[in-house]
Amino acid sequence: MATITLRSAKGSPLTNNEVDANFTNLNTAKYEANDNISAGTIAGSTLTLTGNATFQGTTTLSASSAVSGAGSTQGAATALTASYNIVTSATAGSAEGVKLPDTATGLETFILNDTAVSIKIYPSTGESIDSGGANASVSLAAGHSLKLVGVSSTKWNRLSPVIIYNSSGTRVN
Repeated sequence: MATITLRSAKGSPLTNNEVDANFTNLNTAKYEANDNISAGTIAGSTLTLTGNATFQGTTTLSASSAVSGAGSTQGAATALTASYNIVTSATAGSAEGVKLPDTATGLETFILNDTAVSIKIYPSTGESIDSGGANASVSLAAGHSLKLVGVSSTKWNRLSPVIIYNSSGTRVN
């Protein structure tokens, strides 16, 4: 950021040297075409980029590595708050589950069921998953994962995973 001497702050007219220094500081602090920009940390709930973005190195999305399934209804299920969610505990036979955040077109979320039991995935209240009705859950088997994308403000769709079988016909992923 350029340091500028203001007449109003100084309380008297600027000298020729002060005016020249203002122009020098402005010239030094400007960005030009093809300059690399370092913005530091961007905070806030929404960042909108228009055009193409190129990322080098790694990018990290939010992750919850120890989510517990809860309840047996949409209202009692554990609310998911991250992009990547690893469910590490759920009780067998209780149909425990997790609840998706409010959807929006293009929003993605990923759920890995790292438990030994099947869990329920509920949409947010009034929303749906695939062609299911509003508030209807889908099951996610133990050891399986699910990636969903928002296709509207009220509907999630499952993305079809690549399923790999070994030579004896056993699913391995």
